Amino acid sequence: MGVSDLPLFAALAAALFLAALAAKRDLSFPLALGAPVLVGVVVSGAVAGWLLAADWRAASVLAALCAICALIAEIDRRSFLIPDPLVGALLVLAAATPFGVSWLVALAGAATLGALLLGVRFGFERMGRAEALGLGDVKLAVAMGALLGPQQALLAVALAGVATLTAAAPAIARGGAQREARLPFGIGLAAALAVMAASRLMGPAW
Repeated sequence: MGVSDLPLFAALAAALFLAALAAKRDLSFPLALGAPVLVGVVVSGAVAGWLLAADWRAASVLAALCAICALIAEIDRRSFLIPDPLVGALLVLAAATPFGVSWLVALAGAATLGALLLGVRFGFERMGRAEALGLGDVKLAVAMGALLGPQQALLAVALAGVATLTAAAPAIARGGAQREARLPFGIGLAAALAVMAASRLMGPAW
């Protein structure tokens, strides 16, 4: 650890503060309790990653990312909402320490994923089903692209789509089209992001 690590610590602090704000607003979790809990979770995750021979910087960012993804999934499950502060927290992590991608690749990933899901949302709107894909999902896809780059982010979105459709299969089989349309896609996106980010951690150090 040294002065060069200060931007990383600042990014982690900013990301966790945004996450704690979202937990307070959308989960009624007091900020005075939520912030320390998030810090404890991230420190524990970073130590676990370090014990698995991962770079402590990568392990710290991954732990923060997984905590944020868990909050996204829970809030989306409860209210079909992906809070902007949590998307902002992911973008802060992407700006500080991209998962093995250059700045140009990160920007390309954000633009590609954002354009793709925005186009899909526009298609749903034209079919009268705007609720099938919310703007929160589009924003989350932008953060995924910035963190993973276009190729792995596209793969993550594909995995999320398959997982979401699989989970919706029983409702579809019963003719529950409306239930399927209301299945939170953000849960699949958050899970896929965490899995793909973890796979980066298992590869070469940044």
